[in-house]
Amino acid sequence: MASRSLTDRAASLRRLFSDAQFLTGRLTPGTLHLSLASPDGRHRESEETHIGLEELEQKPDRELLGLSREARARLPFLLFWPDERTLTATVTLPPSVTAKEREAVAGVEIESLLPWPLEEALLAFLPQKKNPSKIQLWAAHRPEISRLIARLGEAGLEPRWILPESLLYFIGEEGALAPSTGGLIHVDSHRVLCQIREGGAIAGVAAGRLFPAASPLERDQRILDLILSLAASGVALPERFAINLPVAAESPLFPLVLLRNPENLPPASRAFGLLSGLSREEQSALSFRKGSLAWQGETAERQSGIRILAVLSLFLVAVLVGDASAHLSRMDHRVARAKKALDTEARAALPGHRIVMPVEQLTQEKASLDRQRHLLSRGPDIIRLMKALTTAPPAGTSYELVSLSITRRFVTLSGKTDSFRSVDTLKKSFAATGLMHDISIMSAGLDIDRKTVTFRMRGHHD
Repeated sequence: MASRSLTDRAASLRRLFSDAQFLTGRLTPGTLHLSLASPDGRHRESEETHIGLEELEQKPDRELLGLSREARARLPFLLFWPDERTLTATVTLPPSVTAKEREAVAGVEIESLLPWPLEEALLAFLPQKKNPSKIQLWAAHRPEISRLIARLGEAGLEPRWILPESLLYFIGEEGALAPSTGGLIHVDSHRVLCQIREGGAIAGVAAGRLFPAASPLERDQRILDLILSLAASGVALPERFAINLPVAAESPLFPLVLLRNPENLPPASRAFGLLSGLSREEQSALSFRKGSLAWQGETAERQSGIRILAVLSLFLVAVLVGDASAHLSRMDHRVARAKKALDTEARAALPGHRIVMPVEQLTQEKASLDRQRHLLSRGPDIIRLMKALTTAPPAGTSYELVSLSITRRFVTLSGKTDSFRSVDTLKKSFAATGLMHDISIMSAGLDIDRKTVTFRMRGHHD
């Protein structure tokens, strides 16, 4: 239920931001079939209108579908190119071919099949999603499409996209590409289109014209020939083909077909659903409007978008500059307040001094006081050490201090006493004062008189 709700919301947003009306056209010999859709539901959708191309040239300003020439020129227009006017093929490309090289390599692959030079061919292609190296290819004649674009342009009909018509009959009820696997036969009064789908991808397409005076059996034989041509191209045929017209029991097609209900959606609505389900890259790949025939309105839209982006960028830069200026102004006020407070503290700490560089002056004053504190602290330390050396030995233990050295970390002393036991007693008594620790006897031995012991010891002090 939640996913369905999200899907409905996405569809509503798509309709909200899409064009109010969408125009779709398809071609039969000498005739243009037009239909109008309203993706946002604000306008009435129309049935197909049929108008001859010659009549359209003679009266280019006439209304079509209730639209004037100027009004329809502003609408997005999707034109489907008839498959009987194209060459269709399924091509498997080497895995090393990149996406940018795909169209050029595919053209070389089918060059021998084209009825015109490769330079005059326009290619539309649809890679399979499961196997991007395998693509369905449509090739159309560039001069023919160019002439049609010019004829339609005179009547205010400028197609943004020209897609293969077989895509129109490959759309599901919701407008997206049908994901099913199977075969489809679409029959008009003048032609037939056979199509095979595999897992949501078009595996093969065959199209051909029908003679108006042909009997049903002759028509069905023509359809069977197209199906056999698909089989000859290596496409696996499905068990049944869906067809949009009844087939007699004596027809050679009868065992192969299953009657399909006609599409419920108008062509324009299905076409809008098709485009909505394609990415911009897929739209570009499937459209015959390429190169010099590319829709010029896209360039204009891109330039307009660039201009809008430039204006927005300038506005954003102005906002950023304004914000930076305000931030710098606030920082200046904070720095000014900090300097004022620092000057006040420096004057209070350094009376009688001229305050020029308060941080440096305060730093120098602190260093000077630290040196004085260090020097003042050495006197009491020496006095306490000397007192400890004098009073620490217990009664009955006497010694003569010969030398004393007090450095920043060590106390080194040498002297004389009456025995080696007294040397050890002196060491323990000095350690008991707490002013010396890690005391070690560096040397101890009998003096020259053989009656006294000379010693040398060293310890750490705080």
